[in-house]
Amino acid sequence: MWESIKGFFRRHKRKFVVGGIVITGIYIVSRYARWRLDEWRANQELEYIAQARKQHHFESNQRTCSVTLYSLIPSLRDSLLDKLNTEEITAKLREKPANKLELWESLKTLSFARTVTAVYSSCMLFVFLRVQLNVIGGYMYLDSLVTPVEGGSNGKRKHVAEGMQKKYLALVKYLLSEGLDKMTDTIKRSTEDILSDISLKDKLTHAELQRLINHIRQTFEFSQQTSSSMRSSQTGSTPLSSTRPFCQFMVPEDMAALDGRGETAVGGVEGEEFMRLVEETLDVLESEDCSAVLQGCLDVAFAHILGNIAPFFQAEELGMSFKYLLAVSLPLAKIIPIVNGQIYHMFSDSDNSYLQDLFKVRFAGEFAANVYEAFSTEVD
Repeated sequence: MWESIKGFFRRHKRKFVVGGIVITGIYIVSRYARWRLDEWRANQELEYIAQARKQHHFESNQRTCSVTLYSLIPSLRDSLLDKLNTEEITAKLREKPANKLELWESLKTLSFARTVTAVYSSCMLFVFLRVQLNVIGGYMYLDSLVTPVEGGSNGKRKHVAEGMQKKYLALVKYLLSEGLDKMTDTIKRSTEDILSDISLKDKLTHAELQRLINHIRQTFEFSQQTSSSMRSSQTGSTPLSSTRPFCQFMVPEDMAALDGRGETAVGGVEGEEFMRLVEETLDVLESEDCSAVLQGCLDVAFAHILGNIAPFFQAEELGMSFKYLLAVSLPLAKIIPIVNGQIYHMFSDSDNSYLQDLFKVRFAGEFAANVYEAFSTEVD
């Protein structure tokens, strides 16, 4: 019996060897496949956790953008009320002064200029904060990946130091001060040029008022395009000079203006890094995508204002329970107070439908996500 078994193994020796090799190979391959599968699952879990963490950071950053915008709106409103003070003129008119007509002309210009400036400044503030906080937010996410080890970090250097963060975030003060001053003066001149030929007694329909405001808007924007073209043709421009309209109101061309005391902002290595950060921000502000988002904001903002004014041009048909927009015309003198009061609606402290419409602007969210992604991705 044993001899027959030995003979069987001798006759089939090669088959057993080959079979053993195959079985061993299958075992090794299956173990390797399982190891690779476990490794892939672990990597997928790590990637999912990283993506979830990044998404949470992005969403938190967008909430910060919204909170910051709402916190700065009162300052913007107060600045505009101070720079374009129509209430003072209105108070003088109540006293029936001798220069009544002159005061009415001033009120006409300032009322329209204040509302138009409020639209442009709020839209620029909205877009600037979206760019600024997503640029710094992207870098801060990368910095959060820097893990400290003995004697330093994990081989990576932080992109934005804490002190630089504060200085960079303070850039928005320029838009609310010197930038707003420039914008106010330019829009005031454009408004005065358009309204100078329109009498206080001239009657306007809602459609004609819309064309008038669009005319002021076109005049202002054309002046900015002309100014930008002139700056681009000049030699010896500063590193922060921009050829894009409106950028001059958001980012100062003079580095000294970056410091509230009028001194040079920063120097040395930190100064170079700060300048790089500002230039990167300016590059985003000058992009076609940013211009499209800003124009979208302006279109939505002006449409909101005109929609808010529309009820004053509505008449109730006798015997009917509904209101409809007719070819109702109002004297410019009656339209002025309506336009003048829009700033209080736009910048109200509660239930602000104007700002809510800005947050709904098409592509604004996608644009913010693209900016964040660009600056939160490490470039080797």
